[in-house]
Amino acid sequence: MLSLIIFIPFIAALGLIWVSKENQAAIKMVGVGAAGASFALSLWLLYSFDAANPEMQFVQMFHWVPALHINYLVGVDGISIWMVVLTAFLGVIAILFSFSQKEGLRNFVALMLALEAGTLGVFLALDTILFYVFWELMLVPTYFLIGIWGEGRRVYATMKFVIFTLVGSLLMLVAILSLTMVHYGATHDVTFDLRVLTLTHIDPATQMWMFLFFFVAFAIKIPVFPLHSWLPHAYVACPIPALILLTGAMSKTGAYGFLRFCLPLFPEAVESFAAVIGLLAATGMVYGAWIAVAQRDLKALVAYSSISHLGFIVIGIFAHNGTGIEGSLLQMINHGIIASALFLIVGFIEMRAGTRNLNELSGLSKAMPVLYGTFMLIMLAALGLPGLNGFVGEFLILMGVWTSSMFAGLSGVFVLMGGLSIVLASIYMLYMFQGSMQGKPDQNSEGMTDIGRCEFKLLVPACLLILLIGLYPKPFIDRVSPSVNSLLHLEKTVNLHAGEESDHH
Repeated sequence: MLSLIIFIPFIAALGLIWVSKENQAAIKMVGVGAAGASFALSLWLLYSFDAANPEMQFVQMFHWVPALHINYLVGVDGISIWMVVLTAFLGVIAILFSFSQKEGLRNFVALMLALEAGTLGVFLALDTILFYVFWELMLVPTYFLIGIWGEGRRVYATMKFVIFTLVGSLLMLVAILSLTMVHYGATHDVTFDLRVLTLTHIDPATQMWMFLFFFVAFAIKIPVFPLHSWLPHAYVACPIPALILLTGAMSKTGAYGFLRFCLPLFPEAVESFAAVIGLLAATGMVYGAWIAVAQRDLKALVAYSSISHLGFIVIGIFAHNGTGIEGSLLQMINHGIIASALFLIVGFIEMRAGTRNLNELSGLSKAMPVLYGTFMLIMLAALGLPGLNGFVGEFLILMGVWTSSMFAGLSGVFVLMGGLSIVLASIYMLYMFQGSMQGKPDQNSEGMTDIGRCEFKLLVPACLLILLIGLYPKPFIDRVSPSVNSLLHLEKTVNLHAGEESDHH
């Protein structure tokens, strides 16, 4: 089942090569069919998922490169289940919104499906080499989507994105291979199975550099301040359908990597670096929000607000307690929903007004009452209004940070910085909303039409989820808790010196 979720979009992407470029109907059918099937399977996966079981479920394994002990190994647990559903859900929305692309629709849809497949693979891979392959697979379609269909300084943006990501990926590959070598040193057994490697006791000095290599790779993807400088360029240049997957799902792969690799594999290193990482994340939260306040381009504003919101996710993870990590996982879903919806709205406004510059927009509410209402709900969720989903995640994260033993007396400072970034968020979100929707309608907004039924349908699921998670987050957290607890209480059973008793916990 997991393989189907990954490979249906991938096979459809390859299948589109045989569809004629002119045959728009067939292209749309294949795109929606593949993304829809993957999403339907992810919902079935969620339905059959045993919430009380912290172990990996639905595991599938095939020998891939038997000579090197590399296997095709996938599985899902509470930490990845929501990410899979979110990615598949955003895949459908992104493909439906892709149909507004005027030229090169076939190749665009194929690349979008490939990007979805790569992202789903990252969340499901349990073999470290397979994880690395999917990690690289996400890069290729993104490169073409921004490079060919992007706008503005798209070549500069793609180059910067690719160089940053490749540096991180190479460091990660070195760390992945070293991890297997360390395990081999302890057991004389070659394995790339993450479940086995996690149990290996790694000596603290080795942990430090391996942790840093993994950390940099994942921190670039999220991105953590000061490794964020590729993001505004890439986001502003990126076509909006691709941006929905990029911000909603792909930016979460970095946070997922922290939870899947950094925390369980390198506990001593996490303890040493947690306060520094907390400081970087908190700085990013305030910095992203502060810069967002100054933006006039709606797309750039949402991009910088993403840096701020993703900082919350990182600080929650490194608070290293149940509350913080559960808050982060919930916030990963929330940010995926809210940011994608905001980018959709920016797209709708730009299609109608021909601009996304706040200085040129005003009083759209008269011409677009439906968009006005949905935009208001999504904007309030983004600034963390109680009763909507943004609040729940941020509240849990700040609670986790406040009670964290990792941040060496800086917890109070981090919570204040989080509070400051929430205040700034209400400034830039209201600024974005009022600047475009309220005020006197100018001549631009005359003759403008409201969003149509199809466009409204793209926003409806986001609005429903914002309310549902905000009012009743329990079912979301219940599926996450057992896996988070098992992650926090993991015992290292494989020792460096194979003869010793397992007394290193």
